[in-house]
Amino acid sequence: MNLYLRLVLALLSGFRGPRLNYDAPSYKTFRVWPHDLDAFGHMNNGRYLQIMDVARTEWMARTGVLSTMWDHKWSAVLGGGLTRYRRSLKLMQKYQVRTQLMHWDERWFFFEHAFIDAHGRRVAIGISRAALRNAGDWVHTTDIVSAVAPHATNLTPPAYLENWLSLDEEVFQQACEFGDEDKDEDKDDSQQNKENDTMAGAAR
Repeated sequence: MNLYLRLVLALLSGFRGPRLNYDAPSYKTFRVWPHDLDAFGHMNNGRYLQIMDVARTEWMARTGVLSTMWDHKWSAVLGGGLTRYRRSLKLMQKYQVRTQLMHWDERWFFFEHAFIDAHGRRVAIGISRAALRNAGDWVHTTDIVSAVAPHATNLTPPAYLENWLSLDEEVFQQACEFGDEDKDEDKDDSQQNKENDTMAGAAR
């Protein structure tokens, strides 16, 4: 099934379904279609990320986040995630995705996505973080929570979420260091090119 069609169906079921409390999980049933498969006959690893987007969209519709976004003209962005695979999903196999809010900080909301097969086994589990923006600025989570669920209290993050955030920060810092090295190399190359041009001009 096409991703956009899945999104439309998720929106319809999200707005038509009963209102969901912010700390309650949502369940969305999917099926593995031919275009979900990789060359080895399993659901493609990248498809799990897209399915998490669809499941999270339905959660946002059912909790009232999506309608609040539209009222305030906010937009959503994804800030990263982690997926751990345990079992394969095969052609035409049904599965559920349980999406639940775990925690939030000043900017990000953190979600857990559990992929569950017909036997109740966890096929994969993913975590993601998402935020909202308004005209190029970040929307503080306090403003979002106040608009959607004024009496909500923050959820205690599981230990593995804190561990992932710590690792994620280390990876981010490492990426920044590589970026700085690239800039230094670019500067060196630029300086060397200028020196070469000067020498060539003098030779002429």
